[in-house]
Amino acid sequence: MSRPIFEVEHLAVAVNDVEAAQGRSQEGVMVEPYGPMLPFGWVEAVPDVSFSISPGEVLAVVGESGSGKTLTVMGSLGLLGPGAAVVRGTVWFDGTRIRPTRYLEDKATRRRRRRPRKKARFMEESLDSDWRHVMGTEVGVLFQNAIGGWNPVEIIGDQAGEVLDEHTTLSLTEIQDRVLDALGEVQLPQRSKFVSLPSELSRGQAQRAMLAAALVKGPQLLVADEPLTGLDAGVAAAILKLIRDMQEQRGMAMVFVTHDLAQVAALADRVAVMYGGRIVETGTVEEVFHRPHHPYTAGLLGSIPRPGISRLRPIEGEVPKITDVPHDRCALIPRCAYAAAICETGVPPAIGDRGGAAACFRAGDLQLRGIGESG
Repeated sequence: MSRPIFEVEHLAVAVNDVEAAQGRSQEGVMVEPYGPMLPFGWVEAVPDVSFSISPGEVLAVVGESGSGKTLTVMGSLGLLGPGAAVVRGTVWFDGTRIRPTRYLEDKATRRRRRRPRKKARFMEESLDSDWRHVMGTEVGVLFQNAIGGWNPVEIIGDQAGEVLDEHTTLSLTEIQDRVLDALGEVQLPQRSKFVSLPSELSRGQAQRAMLAAALVKGPQLLVADEPLTGLDAGVAAAILKLIRDMQEQRGMAMVFVTHDLAQVAALADRVAVMYGGRIVETGTVEEVFHRPHHPYTAGLLGSIPRPGISRLRPIEGEVPKITDVPHDRCALIPRCAYAAAICETGVPPAIGDRGGAAACFRAGDLQLRGIGESG
């Protein structure tokens, strides 16, 4: 098996949520098993996530809204906003190592230290030059908000070519030619869209332009975070096909974040199912869809309307707020029909290997139904 092109080890992400923090403690919280002291108001939302992608492979990260998908994937790239921060973890890209950590310490915490540490730096500032180069030349990103992902006062063509201007020695004419070629690949009128402002594009056009900007550098990895959000069904289907075609033609690895299992079936090789800030099941699309080993996965599959299925099997209850999820037991207990006493004893370990694993104490004795099975 080839070395993973992208590998995330023990990633932990905290978010600023004063309301959730008030219900826990008035003091800082230590991130376990090692890491910085979180200042009051910050709560660990993603406690420990690891995953990897092989060259040319498509990994879908799935789960209901609020399960931690975006925090995990954007955190691994160092692209979180000011209300969230990675507090632990290591990321590898084709042999390049990065620990994308933003240390969070309030003034009171720093005063309590006998030997105050050096002033904390924002995560972007702690990324080394090699990783910035990787992000600028080897990783393409599609964001949820196709319009908001652009600078509103600069034309599309200039923004799409910025990474080439920053990280290559190409002339401005060569950069323009590459951008025009990429716009043509994603089926946009080249000259007119090159000089367009983001506000002059529809959502579908803006997402196609963002795909062009991601492709212009010839990335080895494409990361798509809910890229079809807000698009009409027909437009979404066309862009999904375009993404799939571009991935196959270029042989890129891809992380595709979605809550739509139909998109997963159309695109992915492997699936990582998330719930409560943790990956609860991984496996091939075939294995996960037809032979799930985690009750949450089975619940997602049972919620999909399909011809010939007269009764759905939805997951009972509501999705918990990610900052309210307990980290000392299985988070699914309130919604799980198979919960037992052992589920209260700790966080279930992932049983299996890279070919397929489930984080459930009862995974070995449950016979769960896959997609399309009635009852």
